[in-house]
Amino acid sequence: MNNLLIVLVLLGLCIGLGESTLTLRNQLEHNKLLKIICSNDVGSWMLKLKIGEGYTFPRQPPGYIWRGYMCSMEQGPNFKHSQYFEALNARWSRGKGLDATCTWFAREDGIYFSTVGSPLLKRYEWNGPLPPLKN
Repeated sequence: MNNLLIVLVLLGLCIGLGESTLTLRNQLEHNKLLKIICSNDVGSWMLKLKIGEGYTFPRQPPGYIWRGYMCSMEQGPNFKHSQYFEALNARWSRGKGLDATCTWFAREDGIYFSTVGSPLLKRYEWNGPLPPLKN
């Protein structure tokens, strides 16, 4: 009975690995709101973040097959500055046994990306070209 309990605990820990987390943060200046629209296989969401605020999307249920999130960030007067991008792809963690913990930061000069233990990296300019979609 004890062996069965140990196996179940280990199995439960393994199932939790590979879950991905997506966080979006507003680091703009001058009290600018950040409008975010994201979508995945389940639906789409729109939110507005004040300066210094962030939002972390809920983890997907274990065993649920999903592809990730596509998002747009918009800022400025009438939200005229925008960028559309792949915010999280399930393949970034699938099969590696690791979490893909992605954080995106909206700043005045563009959109930055970071994962746990990695330095901040500028990925997109506002109103820049659309990134290529990856299959």
